Amino acid sequence: MAFLKYAVLGFPVRHSVSPPMQSAAFAALRIPASYQAIEVAPAELPALFRKLREEGYSGWNLTVPHKEQALTLVDEADDEARLAGSVNTVVVRDGRTYGYSTDGSGMLAALEEVFHFAAPGRSIVILGCGGAGRAVGFAFARQGARELVLVNRTAARAAALATGLSATGAACAISCLFPDEKDKLAAALARAHLLIQATSLGLKPADPLPLDPSLLPSGLPVMDMIYRTTPFLAAAARHGCRTADGRWMLLHQGARSFTLWTGQVAPLAAMRRALLAALDARQAPPDNPG
Repeated sequence: MAFLKYAVLGFPVRHSVSPPMQSAAFAALRIPASYQAIEVAPAELPALFRKLREEGYSGWNLTVPHKEQALTLVDEADDEARLAGSVNTVVVRDGRTYGYSTDGSGMLAALEEVFHFAAPGRSIVILGCGGAGRAVGFAFARQGARELVLVNRTAARAAALATGLSATGAACAISCLFPDEKDKLAAALARAHLLIQATSLGLKPADPLPLDPSLLPSGLPVMDMIYRTTPFLAAAARHGCRTADGRWMLLHQGARSFTLWTGQVAPLAAMRRALLAALDARQAPPDNPG
């Protein structure tokens, strides 16, 4: 079997734990392959796509801030990536690049594992309408969520996601709120079955909280897509919420990427061990899932 090359591209990307997790997966199935982290500024991403293809890479992942730009750079994208408006997994076949979004499926699998949560008939609040927020929004809509409340600082981005969700024919009710609309947010959270924190707030120590935690009802499941305990998650826990960080989404979206690249079922146990060991060892603020 030929030696295969893979990578994760981000800016920054030095704290990504995808390399040890994916390397463990290749080792577990005895696939001769490498997986490295490559830091690249957004302006240089198109040139890097060309370079990786020329150098014989078989695929790569994208993390912050490249997921939306990546959609414009692949030769083809699947329906899920087009709907989400982002690509986090690229597969190279016969010299052409194919883009996929595994964030939505990764989130659904993570919620099932951590909270035994399924979307049908549920009301869900999503903080942040960027690439990751869009991906999980479409995943929830396809799974039959009853209501999606989109909370974003930029009205245009939330409205664009709402329009996209409505265009799919999704039966769920969709509404948009600003983070400072506290009365409306409190009402939405009171009827919600789940809160997803999909903004980048919490990556830096000086970041403000994405939402006033006093609005959170006790017992509400809260998942932050950043894969460590953020100040927001800690505050949610103090208010009696059930909390989880983004490591489980990273695990499951990474497993889906692995299957897209190799055609084989991902060795979840090996990936889980490597992911947890890497997080324990690093203790530094990591990137968004990827």
